[in-house]
Amino acid sequence: MLNDLKRLSERQEMDPDRFRSVAAMLMTRQFIYYDMDKDRKTYLTLVNHAAYFENLFDALNHNFILDQEVGMVGILPRNRMTSLRLKKVEALMLLTLRYLYEEALESFLIKNGCAYTNSEKLIAKYQFATGEEERPGLTDLRRMLADFKRLGLIDDIQEIETRILDFRIRPAVRIVLNESWFKILEQHAGIITEYEEDVEIEEDEEEVNA
Repeated sequence: MLNDLKRLSERQEMDPDRFRSVAAMLMTRQFIYYDMDKDRKTYLTLVNHAAYFENLFDALNHNFILDQEVGMVGILPRNRMTSLRLKKVEALMLLTLRYLYEEALESFLIKNGCAYTNSEKLIAKYQFATGEEERPGLTDLRRMLADFKRLGLIDDIQEIETRILDFRIRPAVRIVLNESWFKILEQHAGIITEYEEDVEIEEDEEEVNA
């Protein structure tokens, strides 16, 4: 990889500092999109030098994800059981985002790869799926949505009415919550009762791995 970087630099294809900056940004953000003006230059660098970045993140034990159809580049650690720790309510909210995305997909409501929704729909689906009667507080909800935005799972958060937040769910939610994780979190929410893979979820734990 160092040799690759040196060759690219010598051919004046890229400043090594720029490569480092792009790699650091992707490590921090997890997913980057072409349709975001501030990310477009980074996105194009990742696409134009995909082989280099794929090798780089492979050495870091991450999968490099490139989907030019939806204009998305991302990475996911291979050992995700210990890569991201979420509190139970956060894990269930993440699951709920995936549900909302799938509903929009089935109803042909996806626009530019995104599902458009709002905080009231998110809470209603969360309460229905989990049986929870208590609504998450607005402060906690804002924090969770901000965290999901930081990970590239949602964006375009806007407060259209008092206590109602519009946002869009990015297609990355289907990658982060692949079928195995979808089933794990479903079980954790009590939505399904059986899961045969060798996965153990502690009901008394305040945090879940995702």
